[in-house]
Amino acid sequence: MKIYGFLCAIALLMSGTSCSVDVPSPDLYSDPDAISNVQSARALLTSCYLLYPHNEYEMSVLGNDFCPTSLSGKDIDQQNLYNWQDKSISKLSADMWLAYYNTIANCDVLLERLPSVKVSGDGEEKEKQAVESEVKTLKAMCYFNLLRLFATPYNQNPDGDGVIIKSHVGLEFCSRSSKRYCVEYIRALLSDAAKTENNPKSNGWLSQKAALYLLSDLELYAGNYQEAADYASSVLKGTATEDYTGSNYAHLWENVSCKARIFAFSIGNSFYSSIQYGSKEGDFMAVNPHLLMADSDVRRSSNEYEMEMAGKRRILLGKYNRMNKENKTIVYINSMRYAGALFILAEAKARLGLDDEARTLINTYLTAVNAGIIPESISGDELISAIIIQKNKEFAGEGVNWFDMKRTGSQISRLGSWGQSVSSVIKSNDYRWTMPIPSSEYKYNDNVRQNDGWHINVE
Repeated sequence: MKIYGFLCAIALLMSGTSCSVDVPSPDLYSDPDAISNVQSARALLTSCYLLYPHNEYEMSVLGNDFCPTSLSGKDIDQQNLYNWQDKSISKLSADMWLAYYNTIANCDVLLERLPSVKVSGDGEEKEKQAVESEVKTLKAMCYFNLLRLFATPYNQNPDGDGVIIKSHVGLEFCSRSSKRYCVEYIRALLSDAAKTENNPKSNGWLSQKAALYLLSDLELYAGNYQEAADYASSVLKGTATEDYTGSNYAHLWENVSCKARIFAFSIGNSFYSSIQYGSKEGDFMAVNPHLLMADSDVRRSSNEYEMEMAGKRRILLGKYNRMNKENKTIVYINSMRYAGALFILAEAKARLGLDDEARTLINTYLTAVNAGIIPESISGDELISAIIIQKNKEFAGEGVNWFDMKRTGSQISRLGSWGQSVSSVIKSNDYRWTMPIPSSEYKYNDNVRQNDGWHINVE
């Protein structure tokens, strides 16, 4: 079968260890006619989804999500990552750089081949359009994460270095585009994708709403708050608060379809197992005490997991960790959900000075989950901070908080065992917020500048 040779090439690409932008030239792929119909195009798109990296746990370790436990010292690598050791961050950044650019390379191959895909009938034409929309959205996701990881915050000189934007399949030795250009490029990909009416019934496929969600997140990142609010409102249109609270919220952490979910990756491998030292002994990390939920909060039973460790009942992470502890297979990794759109909308409105609207919006959600409300006396910057704190609680352990803290110029406390003390503080101007361009990149590309504070030979 023609597609077989093509997917073998994909497997070779996944196992490669060279620079991620240094992807194999097109002639290493099998017969160009392999992607000739919508079925083979969908098969390649599936491979692209599988290439997308999942470092949600590692990013949570770097963020404010966790505190060490009495077992943390038994995994030095995790402990060093939690403490923001240069070598640990450098290793993680190299892995992510490679994985995101490998995904982008495969997306580019599919986009290059799609025009020659022949269709028969309206059904296949719509499927082809859906594939194109999804691959553009997935490619945009990769670039957006690369930009947030490897560039300084957008509001710090938008014309400063962003990331490398590839223009075609094969070898390229490009310099880094500006952050402004990267945002424009990502916006164009997502705007094109959002034009296609694509509403897959199954989990695991990016939809039109997913493209709109990413546009709202992108505009929030770039400081375009009215646009962020408009896109987030489009995502939430037609939904009700009960769609992403109560039992629907609990379904996020189960192997079922869920109204609270906009998009989740399908996964066939283990996920989030690194947090656990042993099923009986406990975890290397526990939930940051500042992010714990009230006993009355309906999300608490899903988000937190109580277990005896070091002679006391401790509160560990629930969500995926709970599923692993209960020997349940994790099928979906939540990537976008309606609660996220609500928090984007609330923050955008607060930044636009629409305090009453922002407070009403967030309080409607907090009331629905029985979490208490933000008082009317809180406004302005204090209201923005309160919204972000609530968002941190909502997304603890999902690899989201680090990105928001970098974007908003926050600082992160590194806590002692069980969060009982502060061992150090990562200030907002610390160079490690911006990850190093991997040294492997310099073996092939002399046009790339390293980020401040990092050296070319960091391994």
